[in-house]
Amino acid sequence: MSHQPSRHRRNRSIRLAIVTSLISKGITMVLQFVSLPVAARVLGREEFGIYATISMAVFMVAMLELGIGPALARGISEAAAKGDRDREGRLYVSAVVLLTALALLGTLIASIVITSVPVPVLFGEKYAPFAEMMRPALWLGVFLMVAQIAVEMNDRVREGYMEAGIVNAWGTVGNTVGAIIVFAGVHSQPSVSFLLLAVFGPNIVARAISTVLLLRKRPWLIRGPKARPERATMVELVRDGVSFSTTSFLVYLVEYTICALIVGRLAGPGVVAVFHVMMSITAAFTGMLVMVGRPIWAAVVDAMDSGDHDWLTTTARRYYKYLAVLTVAAAVVLIAAGPWLVPLLYGAEFEVERLLFVGLAAFLFAGGWRQVNRYLLIGLGLLPRTALPILLGLAVGLALGVAGLAAWGLFALFWGMALGTLLIPGMQLPFLVWSKLREIEEAGTGGPTSLRQQPLSSEGAANG
Repeated sequence: MSHQPSRHRRNRSIRLAIVTSLISKGITMVLQFVSLPVAARVLGREEFGIYATISMAVFMVAMLELGIGPALARGISEAAAKGDRDREGRLYVSAVVLLTALALLGTLIASIVITSVPVPVLFGEKYAPFAEMMRPALWLGVFLMVAQIAVEMNDRVREGYMEAGIVNAWGTVGNTVGAIIVFAGVHSQPSVSFLLLAVFGPNIVARAISTVLLLRKRPWLIRGPKARPERATMVELVRDGVSFSTTSFLVYLVEYTICALIVGRLAGPGVVAVFHVMMSITAAFTGMLVMVGRPIWAAVVDAMDSGDHDWLTTTARRYYKYLAVLTVAAAVVLIAAGPWLVPLLYGAEFEVERLLFVGLAAFLFAGGWRQVNRYLLIGLGLLPRTALPILLGLAVGLALGVAGLAAWGLFALFWGMALGTLLIPGMQLPFLVWSKLREIEEAGTGGPTSLRQQPLSSEGAANG
């Protein structure tokens, strides 16, 4: 049978997602590299470091989401490919109930920590002079993170329907409003709390509007005859979500939040501010990979269902080539212009050595290589098999990075984390990708038929 109609639909969804994501990334860069540098100049390096510390620390609350949103997206994608609206409704309502319970649990835990543990104990003695400023900002940060978890679940649902372009469009709206508020308001409201609210608040509102429109378009998600929570579906979502959390949120937790806290304890909020700038660059780079990866894995699920091996192989090779071009371009720009550009944007206090950008470039390549292979494996249904290599790579990278940080400074932290990533997941994940593609080719039917019949939690239907 001809795969052409399905290929056209998949390719169109990917192209639309990339175009809208490029627009969204452009606006995000305005926020990260125009509005936030203005805020850094107004607040000063140490107070901006406080903002960076809080924004990274409250991400720990997001760990309680357990990856349910991406697991939901993978399930919605499979159900939509079969036209099973009853299952779509069960998945959605079950996810809503789970996330509500987890959000309440996260809020309770964060409340206990904030009220009972002194700020210097949480972040280090160098934060003691800022304790009174940080406590209300921590409360606000937790509230914003819980709200973001709730609305981002619906972004994952749209991705399951191959509507990543709509997700990106609403993200553009939120980031545009946020950039304007930061740029226009930070002079009159020079505080960490204002900056948190301005950066995260508009995005939450934009995604809430997107949620309303999603449910109006697909009312069966909440009003269908089978749209009710189901224990077995919840178990599937949690089990699959843990695999996703291990390979996504835990990576972020270690490389962003834990490293930021370690840098703060060893070097203070001033160096955390520089680390935050470097990780903002990392987030922009990763976002360029994600904008292709998210629509790709949803399309890979569809291609697996139709047995289109040629499309799968071609798409994987194109994604690898895209990573190579992006990495070379980023390394050249960062190493050549980074030492001049960062202090120009953020102020003379942010002067850094070129060696730091060499380490950052190595870290970007290693993380990008891991990310590209991981997204391909999500679509191929092998995400659970990526967990152990990624965890081992994180452990080795963190050990090497922290030792390097203590001995030689911030640049060695990036080198250590890059080395751990390349040595373990960097070698094992591409082997899994091409082994699976060969298996599909040999089967000649898009893989074993059971791949379309197994529950989400099975190896053949891992979450996204």
